[in-house]
Amino acid sequence: MNAGKDSTRVRILTAAEQLFVERGYHATTLQEIADRVGITKPALYYHFDAKADILANLLDPMTSELEHVLDQAFAAAETGGVAAAREVLIPGWLDVFLRSRGTLLALVRELASTPSGAFDRAIAAMERAIVLCAGPDAGVAEQVTMAQVVAAITDPVALMPHLRTDVLREHLLAGAWRLLGEPGDAPRPARRGGGRPRSLSAEDIALARELHASGEHSPESLAGRFGVSRATLYRHLKT
Repeated sequence: MNAGKDSTRVRILTAAEQLFVERGYHATTLQEIADRVGITKPALYYHFDAKADILANLLDPMTSELEHVLDQAFAAAETGGVAAAREVLIPGWLDVFLRSRGTLLALVRELASTPSGAFDRAIAAMERAIVLCAGPDAGVAEQVTMAQVVAAITDPVALMPHLRTDVLREHLLAGAWRLLGEPGDAPRPARRGGGRPRSLSAEDIALARELHASGEHSPESLAGRFGVSRATLYRHLKT
């Protein structure tokens, strides 16, 4: 009896996820879910109280898996430090998200229901950015890397509201260049307008010194590349 109940619950969740992806969460009705499963609407209510309950049951396993990976990463950090934690966390989280692609896609599709096609325009702009910066002859590896860069310079804006805009911008750009494998050759935007001059991170200082020591880069070119004044660059080179 319990096995049959569990089987029906799984079928309901599977059907709901498919419909959420196809039609969006708000546009999907409980009756449509019941019809897709082949049961009555009252029978569906026997398993789930509301549509929100179905969505929660789709998200809960993913969240639990993420928490499990976090626990493993914390354990790894106790013996191996940050590097060991990353080795567990990054591939672990990726695998969880890949297993939950349907649920994640359903949530993204839901955002697409915003009025005036705003979400579609935003997605189209990001797709154009990926194609443009990956290059016309880019393979899968280049396209995925560029998609990672686009995510890397957008997601933290929402996830880290406590950081100042100038600090967040500096580190987002540095991270993007690292993803592209161009920490030394990528042009750094110069500061525009007035306000506080841009400061160099410890990583930028080390890189500037290395490039200057190579003899292939003048202080003036390095100042422009890192978006600081020549005086600021000279001060760090002499320190």
